[in-house]
Amino acid sequence: MSTTTKERTTWVCDNCRHEVTTARKRCRDCGTSRY
Repeated sequence: MSTTTKERTTWVCDNCRHEVTTARKRCRDCGTSRY
């Protein structure tokens, strides 16, 4: 896992590997939810 300045404001979708902001809690590409 790489460390970036956005480490605490984003998460990577387990399904499609896109980076999503924590404010969304859901990937807009595939609809997978973080929680």
